[in-house]
Amino acid sequence: MIVNLACKYGLALRVSGKPFIEKLQRQGYPTNNYNLLDSYDLGTQDKPACYHKLLRELPAGLSEWAMHPGIGGTELQAITPSWHVRQADFDFLMSQEAQDLVEEEGIIILSYESLQELWKGSALDKQRMN
Repeated sequence: MIVNLACKYGLALRVSGKPFIEKLQRQGYPTNNYNLLDSYDLGTQDKPACYHKLLRELPAGLSEWAMHPGIGGTELQAITPSWHVRQADFDFLMSQEAQDLVEEEGIIILSYESLQELWKGSALDKQRMN
């Protein structure tokens, strides 16, 4: 049902789980090649070193990282007890180190807009085949 809705409305789909990723890729849909990395699953202690290592070891292909940047002021602290995760993500993403690593490793950062165009194309190709 989810795949049908994504195709019908030309929406990029977040895909996780190797079997589901492989199934959709066999059907010609553009998906990430690896499971989603969510910053909430990483400890905040020494997060920059963790991100540094992960970026250096990032395999070729499409990876999705869900990061949750935020400024940990009193407003964010009042909204969520996990504000420190958001602050750690913000600090890393805004750092020169992160920018340098992305450039050095030749990492291309995409938005869902790019993926959405591919999904629309895949959905149209499927409709033409039917």
